[in-house]
Amino acid sequence: MRIQLLDNIAGKWSMQWIVTWFLCGVAALSAGFWLTTEHTTLDMFYLGVSFIGLICVVSLSFRKNILGNGFGMAATSGEVVVQATAGSVGLMLAPLFNFFTHVYGLFYWSKNTDADGDMIPKSANKWVWLITGTFMVIGLALFPTVNNLLASYGFAVVEDDSSLFLGFISFFWINVIAFILSITAQAAMILRYSFNWWLWIISNFVWLTVNLMSGNYIFAIQTMVYQVNSFVGLYEWHRSEQNALKAAQV
Repeated sequence: MRIQLLDNIAGKWSMQWIVTWFLCGVAALSAGFWLTTEHTTLDMFYLGVSFIGLICVVSLSFRKNILGNGFGMAATSGEVVVQATAGSVGLMLAPLFNFFTHVYGLFYWSKNTDADGDMIPKSANKWVWLITGTFMVIGLALFPTVNNLLASYGFAVVEDDSSLFLGFISFFWINVIAFILSITAQAAMILRYSFNWWLWIISNFVWLTVNLMSGNYIFAIQTMVYQVNSFVGLYEWHRSEQNALKAAQV
């Protein structure tokens, strides 16, 4: 189904959309920084990393290889520094994973581009869906064991403090689900599968809950800004995928 507004955003209005979305993101993150942090050097550094992240995600939604994966490497490197400086060694694992996927994507995407130099998305067959689902189930099943093992060495990814959301939902498991969804979405994106944006949309809703529960309001703001981009990315990738299929049939 084609939606005229999204067609315009993905087409003739793309530059205006990117600039407007980026400026709104900068304003939202800056407000979050000013109102919810202590304005330390680390806070200011993370704000700068967040700005780089904005460039990364909007470029990925429009299938731009160098800007998307290049700035993705920079943003994830910054996140590693932030977590390491804050002493959250376990939380370095996700951005490290993302960093290396962006390195791979930089080369892989360059081999699958259209006439404009933009990456060509691809559809997932039933085996890809099966592998993705299996990966997520295994990840959810093994995560507590792996996390406990890492915790014994001081590298826990998620701390299990037995806190509950709404009085009955484990905060630990919300974090685990968000983590598994995120790394699965990241892998699917780098492998050029359009359905990755569905995973990001679900993941962002979960992360929003996590961030609001933990009082990380600047992260919550960032998540909402990213969510808007995810819907645009979903439409743009599926539109490009369908266009590529039609061109192949001609």
